[in-house]
Amino acid sequence: EPSSGRVKVLASNPPYDPNRVPEHLEELNRDPTSPLLDRATQGQYPPGSTFKVVTAAAGLDSGAITPETTIDAPGSLEVEGTPLQNDFNEDFGPIALDTALTSSVNTWFGQLGQQLGNDTLFKYMERFGFNATPAIDLPEDQVEPSGVFAEDGELLNASDPVDLARLAIGQERLLATPLQMAQVAAAVANGGKLMKPQIWKRVVDPDGRTVETMDPSVYSEAISEETAAELTTAMEGVVTEGTGTNAAIPGVAVAGKTGTAETPGNEACGGGENENQAWFIGFAPADDPQIAIAASVECTEQFGGDVAAPIFRTVAESILNGE
Repeated sequence: EPSSGRVKVLASNPPYDPNRVPEHLEELNRDPTSPLLDRATQGQYPPGSTFKVVTAAAGLDSGAITPETTIDAPGSLEVEGTPLQNDFNEDFGPIALDTALTSSVNTWFGQLGQQLGNDTLFKYMERFGFNATPAIDLPEDQVEPSGVFAEDGELLNASDPVDLARLAIGQERLLATPLQMAQVAAAVANGGKLMKPQIWKRVVDPDGRTVETMDPSVYSEAISEETAAELTTAMEGVVTEGTGTNAAIPGVAVAGKTGTAETPGNEACGGGENENQAWFIGFAPADDPQIAIAASVECTEQFGGDVAAPIFRTVAESILNGE
């Protein structure tokens, strides 16, 4: 819930029967599908193009760009000795944010990331909750941080050398949990203000008396209201005419962003060469947000718009309909 941080759904699949844990713990730990891993809070995945929302937020809020700023987006750019390409090497020419986000143009966002530099991009990442353990009311060993990771598992910061162009499009060594990406959507939905995610609301004693409550709490002022409004407009275009049309809800304005991160050779997926991590993040209604959601599917050959966007739509419809 963007306005409060209240967690309404925290789901991970494959599921497991908690009643089996005492006698079958070793069996569950050996299960190759890792049913005991809470993917929502512990699954660390490359976020792909969903991270472009953070890059766009940094560009707009820092004043590096406006919604009207154009960047020439060729089909391919040479970045650190390796081509950074758009889908099908499509050359978009000079385009502004709406088109870049709607069509998820890699070369546009790669250049924006380079223009922003390490300090600015990392600053806004941290405002959105990256590079820290999520401020959710769960034991620390049940949640994982999101950010750019070195080979030894340490989080990198703005003083470390990173490929800014690829970081800006959600690649490089960037890993994020679904919880973190839901926080990105929630901050935009809440006018730029990120609330701490929280599961419990009150403690009731055996006599039915409330003995403790937890009120909503602000985590950060990630971006300005103006920036959030500009981003919302661009994210609506993703759903109405871009890569996220499968997230559309009849009669409800939806703002969102798809992401598809290639993960070839992923041992958790059997080592196949065509495996993706598919994503959709968004919120609805766009003009009066009631719910922000991140849906992610691992080990799929499909794209975020094909497999993750429909999950968003189903969950959002259920919540908005009070089911």
